[in-house]
Amino acid sequence: MEATESSFGLATILRDLEEAVANASRIPLTNKVMVSEDAIIGCVDRIYAALPEELKQAKRVLEQSDKLLESVEGQSQRIIAEARDKALMMTQQSSVYREAAEQAEAMIAQAEEASAEIRRESLHYCDDVLAQLEVTLEKMMGSIRRNREDLHKFSFFGEPEEKSRPA
Repeated sequence: MEATESSFGLATILRDLEEAVANASRIPLTNKVMVSEDAIIGCVDRIYAALPEELKQAKRVLEQSDKLLESVEGQSQRIIAEARDKALMMTQQSSVYREAAEQAEAMIAQAEEASAEIRRESLHYCDDVLAQLEVTLEKMMGSIRRNREDLHKFSFFGEPEEKSRPA
């Protein structure tokens, strides 16, 4: 399941939960409603089922980030090794050793600089992906908290609870 499908699935479940509260029978002269226990428990079960998928998606993103970093590291090492090999070959074939050595050092420096840039860009990319995932999960958790608070206010739980449950 893709992240967007799972996110939409969770959003749909939360809308179903809101709809169950909105369409519930009102208790006269109070701000309370009577909600079907099956409807609420069904929505909560579906939320629990959807959350592991979100966590699996987060794990896949982390694994992809790790693979990308490994790939970049390998590519960086290959670039540096190729530059050194080429530098060694140039010094062996050249009659002007100093010029070859200078070119080799310049190539190595350039390869190391390119390697560092690739590493910086890949770390930035991984951080961006994880930040986007964090924002998405925070939004979902906020929505779940709000819906649970609404549920506790307008459902069969009775009087609104004091802030005794964990945040």
